[in-house]
Amino acid sequence: MTKEMTLVSVGIDVGTTTTQLVISQLTLVNVMPGSQIPKVEISHKSIMYMGNVHFTPFTDRQHVDGVALRAIIAKEYEKAGVKPEQINTGAIIITGETAKKENASEIIHSLADYAGDFVVATAGPNLESMIAGKGSGAEALSKRLHSCIANIDIGGGTTNIAYFDRGKCIGTACINVGGRLFEVDPLTHHLNYISTPGKTIIDHCYPNGSQTQSGDEVLVIRRCLRAMVECVERVIFHEPLLAQDKTLVMTNSLPEVSLDGVVFSGGVAKYIYLPGIREWWIHGDVGPLLAETFRESRLYSSFTVHEGSETIHATVLGAGAHTVNISGSTITISQHSLPLRNVPAVYPEIGASGRFSWLKAAENYNDSLYRTVALVVPALPNTDFQTILTLADTLAYELPLIKGEPKVIIALQDIAKVLGQTLQRLLPSVPLVCLDGIELALGDFVDIAKPLPHEDAVPVIVKTLVFAR
Repeated sequence: MTKEMTLVSVGIDVGTTTTQLVISQLTLVNVMPGSQIPKVEISHKSIMYMGNVHFTPFTDRQHVDGVALRAIIAKEYEKAGVKPEQINTGAIIITGETAKKENASEIIHSLADYAGDFVVATAGPNLESMIAGKGSGAEALSKRLHSCIANIDIGGGTTNIAYFDRGKCIGTACINVGGRLFEVDPLTHHLNYISTPGKTIIDHCYPNGSQTQSGDEVLVIRRCLRAMVECVERVIFHEPLLAQDKTLVMTNSLPEVSLDGVVFSGGVAKYIYLPGIREWWIHGDVGPLLAETFRESRLYSSFTVHEGSETIHATVLGAGAHTVNISGSTITISQHSLPLRNVPAVYPEIGASGRFSWLKAAENYNDSLYRTVALVVPALPNTDFQTILTLADTLAYELPLIKGEPKVIIALQDIAKVLGQTLQRLLPSVPLVCLDGIELALGDFVDIAKPLPHEDAVPVIVKTLVFAR
């Protein structure tokens, strides 16, 4: 490629409560222009158009209204003065409760004309936590201060926590604590909907329906919110969970480290940083009351609280791309399995014995949006033959249980040839693409082209979600 090129990118963020579109311009520079292997980095990003924040439309509690959502996006393109064919790249991120809705894939199909060949992520809890921390500026802050920062992203349905140590995400958690778990009528200020997690906490705080005797709904709500925030505190302070916490804590892989500070993000964070709103019912939920509860919590008083660059949303600008060539001598590729596009990188969980498992993480990508996933093999303490055999046994067991073909494995170390050949013996009829030499982060997507003529090397494009910082 030439030394510099520009891409027009769009980011569409469909969340539990709100949806927003952002159009940006990314400038890409080849930082190794004389080399056979181009290394492309984003040198500049600027926002061309920041759309309005819209309420995410639903037809009922379980279904996003695809037609209404499409109308919102069409109107935003029109206001921006941009046609879909002018967009080079982009990302649609579906987060929070919306990602759990029955028609998440239908959302994407309804936006197909506006999505082109975008990266599409129905963000599971881990990816959502990381996206929020990147978007809020917590990741950049931890890098700048050489410190460990927790990003606490409080949305409508969930609180997503991510720890960033000097710019690297080292753990995440997702807890069913959010501002729309209790919905209220903006006119009467009375509760008109209580979610399942909300009911669990009410039953804990008021056994046998005793809340009906209190007569003061706001008092009931405040007590329930306090119990929810205390659950978040127990997770962050690594204290034993109580019985009622079990239904709230969806995932927790936070390491026991000492934190240097916290950043709050998400819709509720606005009211943590700007307290004192009297009309707490203004959004038809209890977000401002939840913000007040967080301000009164141990989390707020125990750590330095930094203000992020974004509170209400992650502001995904789209997907930047950089191209790499993989060293040709160490790859294994079944015939007719390439090219592949927009394959999500899946990192494993590491068990107590040190064994990897990709099964749970791969479930985030079980819908019809993805043809297959790329299982990332992190750096191994050693790469002797026995270690690789053990790894191949684990993969041979898990690969048939994970959706999609060909099976894609990307190792961070120079082991793809021997790992791939071992797997071909264990799973002779399974199409396989086993590569190495590519740096991938959680939330990245890869395009894998056909092998170059007369070479074993394969061009790979890594698409990284880009944020407004």
